[in-house]
Amino acid sequence: MLVLCVSVAQVAVEEPGAMPASAQTPGTPNLKLRRMVEPIYPPEAQRDGIRGTVVVEVLIDQQGVPLAIHTVRGDSILAEAVSRAVQQWRWEPYRLKRKAVAVEMTLAVNFDPASHTAAVF
Repeated sequence: MLVLCVSVAQVAVEEPGAMPASAQTPGTPNLKLRRMVEPIYPPEAQRDGIRGTVVVEVLIDQQGVPLAIHTVRGDSILAEAVSRAVQQWRWEPYRLKRKAVAVEMTLAVNFDPASHTAAVF
């Protein structure tokens, strides 16, 4: 299975006004993935020809563990497969001025029944 991982992330605000202005500018913090479990293409979705992209927002805590996963777009069967996989992912803690902070990340996973794979973007 081919898995590509490109993410868009923002530093989460711990307290209102606590984030320096430089961290609020658009950009992508460098998040290192320590462990990734590939999403499994549900057999019933393959059988029924359900395909497409699932977009999820993930809140990652200071230890690099997903706290919340919210589906933004995509088929519910495919979204559940993405959620199950991402719950098992682990990242290196993101540090801002040497302090571990929570971050929000948006992931897109494309399911293609012709290849029987899911690609993470």
